[in-house]
Amino acid sequence: MAINLTNLNNRSLQLDQARSTQQKTNVSAGNSTQASPQRIAQGDSVNITSQAKNLTAMEHDLAQGTPVNESKVESLKKAIADGSYQVDAAKLAKSMSNFESLLA
Repeated sequence: MAINLTNLNNRSLQLDQARSTQQKTNVSAGNSTQASPQRIAQGDSVNITSQAKNLTAMEHDLAQGTPVNESKVESLKKAIADGSYQVDAAKLAKSMSNFESLLA
């Protein structure tokens, strides 16, 4: 199940502003801030974890586009096409082993 976290902070801010406006209206109309709980709508609260905030930031960054070093990509394509690209087998094996250890 996907959860859209894009506008949670904006929605929370809007709810806080609406509550503040309602309280100011009650005070200026002569009502005390001790209005009955039934008259003031209590909204749900949400606590966003740091992981969720990081995911939201990553989502934003991805929406902006992934930076790609086009010159490096082109030079690698050229090296592969003309056969001059050499793979360091030991380095590749070590990287694969490190990656596998991260998955476990």
